[in-house]
Amino acid sequence: MKKFTRYMVLVIAIGQLTACQTTSSNSVETTKKSGDISERVESALEKVALSNGSKTASLLSLEKKYKRNSTDPMKALAYAKGLRHANYLNRASLILTPFTKSGDAYPGINTEISMIALGLGNYDSAETYAQQAILQNPEDHNAYQNLGIALDAKEMHPEAERAFRKGLEHWKGDPTTIMNNLALNLATQGFIDEAIEVLERAQALSPDRIEIERNLRIIRTLNER
Repeated sequence: MKKFTRYMVLVIAIGQLTACQTTSSNSVETTKKSGDISERVESALEKVALSNGSKTASLLSLEKKYKRNSTDPMKALAYAKGLRHANYLNRASLILTPFTKSGDAYPGINTEISMIALGLGNYDSAETYAQQAILQNPEDHNAYQNLGIALDAKEMHPEAERAFRKGLEHWKGDPTTIMNNLALNLATQGFIDEAIEVLERAQALSPDRIEIERNLRIIRTLNER
C-alpha cells in the first residue's frame, strides 16, 4: 500500500470574554454600572479592532482584562487564546499552566493548552492535556482533534484515527477540518480509497476550502500509481 506523509495544520481563533468587578461599599450600584459600561466599551473597541484586522489592539485589550485579575480562569483562557493567535506560544503556556495544577481545571483550559503544546511541538504534553480535557468532557470535539494530531505526530496512526473519528462523532459546526485530518491519517496508513471518500465528502460540504481540494488531488495521484 502506498502511504502519504501528512503535514499538521492547527486552526487558531481568538476567544472573547468579559467580566466586571465592584469595590466600593458606599456606591456599589454606581460602581457596578460604571464597570458594566467600561466592560461594554472595551468589548466594543475589541470588536472594532478585530474587524479592522488590528490583532495587537485586541491582544492588548485581553491583556488588560487578564491583569486586572490574573487568577480569573476565564480571563486567563481568553488572553492565552489571543496570545496563541498572535503566535506567542510560550507566553500563552505560562499563563495557562498554573490553572492546570488543580484536579478540576476550568472548562476549556486543558483543550487550549493542548493546542498550544501542539504549536510548540510538545506532542507528549499535547496528548496528556487533550486526554485530561476528554476525561473532563467526553464530548469535547476539539480535544479529540488535538489528541489525534498529537498521536499522528508520534506515528501512533491507528490511535490517532480513533481520536479523529470520535471527534467527528461529537463535532459541532463545519466538520471539514477534522475530516481533512482524518483523511490524511487514513492516507498515512495506506487506506487511500477511504481517504479519498472522506475528502470528497468534506469537499461537498465546503467546496471553497483550498486545502481540501489540494489534498484530494494529491491523494488521488497516489491512487493512480
